[in-house]
Amino acid sequence: MEKEVDNALSTIHQRVNGVKGSLQTFMRKLELGGVIWPDVNENFTTLAGQLNFLQKALTKEDTPQLQNLVLLPLMTSTGTGPDTTLEQLTEGRIPYLAQDSLPNYLRTKLDLEIEKKEHFVSTEVNRISEHNLQQQICDLNNLSDAISEIIQTSRDSWDEVLPTLDYQKTKIRSW
Repeated sequence: MEKEVDNALSTIHQRVNGVKGSLQTFMRKLELGGVIWPDVNENFTTLAGQLNFLQKALTKEDTPQLQNLVLLPLMTSTGTGPDTTLEQLTEGRIPYLAQDSLPNYLRTKLDLEIEKKEHFVSTEVNRISEHNLQQQICDLNNLSDAISEIIQTSRDSWDEVLPTLDYQKTKIRSW
């Protein structure tokens, strides 16, 4: 089982690195400018092919179910300064993995404050009856129709006034 996981992870790692390299090359070309449409199309085709190969590698029958595996850190740093090795391995995404920040990275439960807000929103939604909800939707639709009508009326009146203006005599002040 362990060998299968290592092989699968190696294949996935190679595919992801290929996609990442293609993206970096494409972005570099875009930043330098002078990219013509056939080159853009070719880069998108290359990326689509690489993502297709990555998806096939992930969904292959002999690929073990990676979501069933647990990944936990074996060591944490006691300091709060950046860990250069970890930063290099994660390409700058995680500068350090200290004991005080580890629970935030491994958190599977929402913060208490966020849970309270989510509970409040869900109780508010459940509190409103279906009739009141339908009434609010109708009111909102009527309001948006009225606003659209005001905008259309204003646009029509502007279209009538604009051709009669003499642009040579009208001075527009620039700020």
